[in-house]
Amino acid sequence: MTEWVKRIVYTALAAYLLSFWVEPIVGSTTFDVNWPFLFLLLVPMFASLLPWYGFITVVVLNFFTVLYIYHGSLLDWFGLWLDDLTGVLSGALPEEAIFFSAMALIGVLFAILVGRTYPSYGFVLGMIVSTLGLMAYFDTWTLYDGESNILFAILASLFLLFVTDVAKRPSKSLVRYVSISLLAAVVIVLGSVSPTIEGDWSDRLTTSFQNAVNEGGSGSGRVGYGVNDEQLGGPFEQDDGIVFIARGVPARYWRIEAKEIYTGKGWVESPVLDSDYNRGQLVDDEVDTTPEQALLRFDRRQSFVPYGGEYPQAAETESGTEFLVGDIEESFPNETIHIRPSGKIVFDNDGQVTPETIQLRYSVPSFTEQQLELNEPVTTLTDEEQQAYLQLPDTLPDRVRDLAVEIMADSENPYEQAQAIQAFFQSGEFQYDTEDVATPEGETDYVDQFLFDTLVGYCDNFSTSAAVLLRANGVPTRWVKGFTIGDTRGVIQGEEEYTVRNRHAHSWVEYFVEGAGWVPLEATISFSDASLLQVETESDIRADDPVANDPQANQNDQQTNRPQEDLALDDVATGETAAESWNIPVWAWVLIVFAVALLVWNRKSLERLIMVLWWTRRPLNEPRLVAMHRYLVKRLRGAGFKVEGRTPSELAAEVDAYYESDEMTRLTRLFEQSLYADQTPNSKYKEYWKIMIRRIMS
Repeated sequence: MTEWVKRIVYTALAAYLLSFWVEPIVGSTTFDVNWPFLFLLLVPMFASLLPWYGFITVVVLNFFTVLYIYHGSLLDWFGLWLDDLTGVLSGALPEEAIFFSAMALIGVLFAILVGRTYPSYGFVLGMIVSTLGLMAYFDTWTLYDGESNILFAILASLFLLFVTDVAKRPSKSLVRYVSISLLAAVVIVLGSVSPTIEGDWSDRLTTSFQNAVNEGGSGSGRVGYGVNDEQLGGPFEQDDGIVFIARGVPARYWRIEAKEIYTGKGWVESPVLDSDYNRGQLVDDEVDTTPEQALLRFDRRQSFVPYGGEYPQAAETESGTEFLVGDIEESFPNETIHIRPSGKIVFDNDGQVTPETIQLRYSVPSFTEQQLELNEPVTTLTDEEQQAYLQLPDTLPDRVRDLAVEIMADSENPYEQAQAIQAFFQSGEFQYDTEDVATPEGETDYVDQFLFDTLVGYCDNFSTSAAVLLRANGVPTRWVKGFTIGDTRGVIQGEEEYTVRNRHAHSWVEYFVEGAGWVPLEATISFSDASLLQVETESDIRADDPVANDPQANQNDQQTNRPQEDLALDDVATGETAAESWNIPVWAWVLIVFAVALLVWNRKSLERLIMVLWWTRRPLNEPRLVAMHRYLVKRLRGAGFKVEGRTPSELAAEVDAYYESDEMTRLTRLFEQSLYADQTPNSKYKEYWKIMIRRIMS
């Protein structure tokens, strides 16, 4: 390749690597499009091939052209930029104007680097490590999915190293061309056929550590929403892995499913209710409901659909596909979905999982005080349903039933009974803790142990105990699982966003009131039911106040959003896991490329070390002396010295003159004495040979 062709290819590959910065960075902002930033980053890279005056002209014209096409008015933009700069100097986060300028500045800086350093191993390795590191970071901690791009970034990195090597060390040998072809083929094959289970670093590191501990019979449990609740109890660790992001909704709990049968150790679904539940609602027809719409973006595919009110009437994917649950079912996408009696939205095909984005529509019930205070006989539920929702194991200790009667002695209706349970837990005797939590052993009942022995636990302890106490007093209940409201991300594109993480997994109770329906109850201390239960009163508390609806706004951060078990691990055990991905994860690619880069960068040192150890640690005889001298001559030829048609003394004189030493002459003299004077090879030959090899290959 000519020098200009090499430089153009070098610049193009560097620009292609830089283009991988746009999607993860811009995806974390309020910008809806990527194209302005592609122009801001890539055009200056190619302009670096021009003289400095041409480079500056192209960069300035490119910036204002892109700005005008995107924003429309340059004068207005300058005003926004000044306002944004004032805010940044006052301590606020940068808005669109400053971010736009920052991305343009990044493009200029990289263009200057690629133009001033060509060709440079240091620049190339820095470019590769920063690009792959950035992709790995955003893939791990945000909703950016780098698995679709990482293979192309790896290949671009390899070819950029290859072009750099060709530019720095011109050679007519085809070895490097064959090597890069084979290496690229291996990378493509590995990326196509190597299996892995989807996940992020925080999820893998946390759950792997906890699994290793739990296999030893002790330690913390797993974190996140779990599907297997047959054995509750035990401590666990926090996990900040993102599950989904919700946009456009008030602060609200996210319901996924309920379970009916309490076993004395945990919860299972009722076989009596194992049929399609076609009512499509949680509350009575007389209860007022408010329609809501939420945009959910999933960090990774899940086998559940969270919703914030009644069972969803309809949902819509980003491609426009719609489904209805309840009496009507539609394909979603190419699969049929339905709703279980537990309220969990499932797909007929076990391998089907949620899309990355769902537009969800549902209704949020708002009870009146009169509806909650109803005390009518239960007639809406069937006999099978009443049997399931009032079930208690025969092994439940009598003192639990006696405590239920004592707590609710002065309560006249289910709502007052639920309030009495809530007040009982908030009396000050109970403590919220996620570490020092017991697991019932032998015949010990889970609720009995918590109520009378430990009095320490988290949401599972409180919610399960509340459900059992209400059932013991004749109130139908079910144990509900899902997530709390999550962490506020702020206003994004005019709408509030919340990040829901594994540590926000939560459980609560629903109890049945004839004439009202299923009413939620938050029994866990340090949590508020403001985001769970909407009650219309005469004073009508501001339902749209995020502070009033946020249980985290007035509580200690360490006492909210308590995790439970990890979904991915439980799904593996129950067969409800999502399909495996046939791509190497981003973090593994980063390690692979980093290792390859280290090998390429240090290949001369490694080769020199291997050859020195190979030859100098073996006994020196005439055949080895000849072999060592041939290898030395080969390295001299590769370094550019003319070897053919010259005597050893002539070659030694030129080499010593170049390196300003006399080691090559001494080495040649010892070689000739051993070979032609029939003398025993001198041990100093190894010393001189080692010095020359290090000089030639340094």
